[in-house]
Amino acid sequence: MSKNLMGRLFLSLGASLLATLFAWEAFAQDVSVVQVRRNIPLSDDAPIYKDFYINGGSDAGLKKNLVITLTRNIIVRDATGTQTFGEMTVPVGQLKIIAVQGKVAIAREYKLISREDEPMLEQIGIMNGDKVALEGSFIDNKKASAK
Repeated sequence: MSKNLMGRLFLSLGASLLATLFAWEAFAQDVSVVQVRRNIPLSDDAPIYKDFYINGGSDAGLKKNLVITLTRNIIVRDATGTQTFGEMTVPVGQLKIIAVQGKVAIAREYKLISREDEPMLEQIGIMNGDKVALEGSFIDNKKASAK
């Protein structure tokens, strides 16, 4: 095999590997909260529900009654906000999946994580953009109580 042919082979393999990596990065999507909906109770004793819509379904490992942890990335900056020192991922709370259909799951708040041993958040509570972390998830088959 000539050096010229071998060079072309390595060049084409490298280009295809690079294209594959770019495609993987372009289509790889973090599973996260994409929408929050809340009902408006018509009486004082009516339950209040807050549904969190997640852009991942069973193909992302989500299933009914699964309790998942949500995390948020916090950018650490100096006091002027001009210099960035890094980014931290901190846990925010837990959600319990109540429905999964196709590539969408719907969850309700299971519990918020105390800030006593965790960094503070500018916005308390689970919100759009918070990412799903499946590490430490578990199935909870207890019936949810109306709050």
